[in-house]
Amino acid sequence: MLVTYVDMQAFELLFESGMEAMADRYFREAVSSFAAALERYFEFAIKVLLADSGRDNETVAATWKAVASQSERQLGMYIGLYSGRFGKVPSILPNKMSEFRNGVIHKGHFPGSAETFKFGAAVYTIIMDGIAELRVAASSAVSTVRQAAYLEARKDKREGENPGMLGFSTTVSLMNTSAPEEFHVALNKVAARLARQRAQAAELSSSER
Repeated sequence: MLVTYVDMQAFELLFESGMEAMADRYFREAVSSFAAALERYFEFAIKVLLADSGRDNETVAATWKAVASQSERQLGMYIGLYSGRFGKVPSILPNKMSEFRNGVIHKGHFPGSAETFKFGAAVYTIIMDGIAELRVAASSAVSTVRQAAYLEARKDKREGENPGMLGFSTTVSLMNTSAPEEFHVALNKVAARLARQRAQAAELSSSER
């Protein structure tokens, strides 16, 4: 039996989920997905920077496990590793943005369109700038971490399953090496894609009646 593994990192899929939620005007869900995408980007970057410093897969996994349940420690580790590798402090969310995220996720705040857009754009810039630098400075480590994620996923493979790989480009993507688009342009593209997909689904459903 053919089993397909998606060759993508969690932050790529989560950010796309946020873009789709925003295009559909589900702003609270969009903020939640954007925030989760940023945290999973930090995880990915930490693992890449550890691998780039010569740590093996087992050490990388053990180091991450030590901070996996504490987001503040993850952020601190990311800042430390990044500044040690690149000689500068990385871009992170301003305090007001962090307070906004906490209000949405923990206090039940329902965000509007403008503040959701601003938050999504901030997360987009942090992730896009970060992966651009990692691709250039630590390309081998990026590949190592992606391969480790694939091997970890394969641990659940059952007897008789034949694994295949599936990859596709998302708004935030390790596969896309071109210059990043403006956030509003990327959002409009996601909205247009969703409209096409829904029109095609409606047409197919109508033809089957």
